[in-house]
Amino acid sequence: LKYAHDACTIQYTAPFNMNINGKASLRSIILPTFLLLTSIKWLLVPTYRSTDFDVHRNWLALTHHLPLSEWYFDDVNGTTVHTLDYPPLFAFFEYSISKSPLTSALLKNGWLDERCLALLPDTASADTSESCIRFHRGTVILSDVVLFAGAYLAALSTTMLDEDGCGRHAWLIFLLIVTNPGLVMLDHVHFQYNGMLLGILLISIACVARGASSSLSSRITEVSSSSTQQQKGDNHQNIWTRNELWELTGAATYAALLAMKHLYLMLAPLYFFYLLRRHCFIAEWMDATSTNVRFSWHRLLVLGVVTVACFLGPFIPFLMQSDPLGQMQQILKRLFPFGRGLVHDYWAANLWALYLFTSRIATFILRKAPIPAGIRGVIEPFIPFPEPQPSFVAVCLLIGLWPGGIDMAWKVGGWSLVKPLCNPGKFFIHAVVFCSLSGFMLGYHVHEKAIMTAIIPLTLLATNSRHTARLYLRMCVYGLFGLLPLLFRPEELLVKTMLYITWMCGAIYALERIHYDHRGGYRTVLTRVDLVSFFMLAAVFVFMEVVHPIVFMPSGRLEFLPLMVTSVICAVGLVWCWVESCNHMIFGSVKTAWR
Repeated sequence: LKYAHDACTIQYTAPFNMNINGKASLRSIILPTFLLLTSIKWLLVPTYRSTDFDVHRNWLALTHHLPLSEWYFDDVNGTTVHTLDYPPLFAFFEYSISKSPLTSALLKNGWLDERCLALLPDTASADTSESCIRFHRGTVILSDVVLFAGAYLAALSTTMLDEDGCGRHAWLIFLLIVTNPGLVMLDHVHFQYNGMLLGILLISIACVARGASSSLSSRITEVSSSSTQQQKGDNHQNIWTRNELWELTGAATYAALLAMKHLYLMLAPLYFFYLLRRHCFIAEWMDATSTNVRFSWHRLLVLGVVTVACFLGPFIPFLMQSDPLGQMQQILKRLFPFGRGLVHDYWAANLWALYLFTSRIATFILRKAPIPAGIRGVIEPFIPFPEPQPSFVAVCLLIGLWPGGIDMAWKVGGWSLVKPLCNPGKFFIHAVVFCSLSGFMLGYHVHEKAIMTAIIPLTLLATNSRHTARLYLRMCVYGLFGLLPLLFRPEELLVKTMLYITWMCGAIYALERIHYDHRGGYRTVLTRVDLVSFFMLAAVFVFMEVVHPIVFMPSGRLEFLPLMVTSVICAVGLVWCWVESCNHMIFGSVKTAWR
């Protein structure tokens, strides 16, 4: 706490000392922050846990007892719905926990209940022992080491992007990531491993951003225009600079992440087109003023081999079973269960929530309003609205990903080779945010937790400018508010309220101070519209937690009204953020646009 206080004291001196070494401040707060947050997370061990706890407990049990060939087939004789539905690398992660020497020692000495790793039906979930709960909570806490590593590397990478707003406040970026209340509520109360997965994503982003941080001269191979030198050009394209190795590492890390969680599939077009254009093309000086860009088959081959190996490597043990085709079919069936429907029971705050809400309103009007029989007969077959099929949703998602994941990724990857004003690292981070939002808005059966895939990467740009800070705060306000209904018990009301309010107040205060302009006068990051939205969300929260339980819940009326209102309100705000994110991504591809 002392180190954190000293860092904040230095950073918040008015007027700000803009020459503070961001790296030194960042290193000084890592250990105390980790110890403090670990203590807080351990205090949350007895709190509410969702059925995801039973899901991961069952995954540990099946990887502990069953042969690999039965991992994706077992359902405990039809007595559980908590079947393995993550990609193979995550299954091996569960296997590493269940078979670790530490787990074996805990079982041997009686410190861990043997039923914790037993194949049990869903009806036995109420008999979970305290030792089992502490063990599972402890694995999530320890896995947050990956989040801290990713936050550190990603925050450090912002110091190399050659922008005035980044680098000097890397410590604040790090703190905003590791203390995010969404991760605390999802992982350490609700129970999941989102922090570890997002940490891997941050490592990948950091590698790609560092690969893009080189100047134009370091990216261009000088080749003489003479015919003799031109014949030797193939030797030059095989020379790997440090920046190309960073990009290669970023691609490999993303491939490993995709083998752990298929939620990140919506980022695949971005990685593919950006790295294909930037990594596999080489710019050569033809003379003092012109360059020539050519394709390198060698780099494409290496990039493809590394990426495919990291992604398909965890699948190889399943392909070595007696029925490899059956194994792959079962894995794909588990990973993409389209039979679950378009939306989750609690609507994620996306476009499909607005679509279903509009359908409900239209149905209500058709039932209650005095509509002429002729008009009613025309519109009645279309109300309620038909549920979009997975193929239609896939087309919509591809269209939504086109601006950032395909079109701009290809263009910026090419511009970065020959245009000094282009900032590919900043574009890539913005494109990750936009593609993550597109996947959240248009994906099939999206969960509310998927918004964290956009919020966490956007943190890297929060200190860049007042505009990106405003976008970040808006996305946090709506995105994190949409997670509050997950903790529905009265016992967690104070916890989630204090986590949300205190963190938002701290983030707003810090970003307002960071973007204070002592020469041009004070200009706030938030606008009046944002203040109005705060009061609106406060009213929704009071209705959800006070009015509805007292007035409607006893009679059983309008049971799901608070969830619907929360989803719709947050969906409107996040659609607004989605449009702004697209604007930032398209018009922020050159350095001058970030000032």
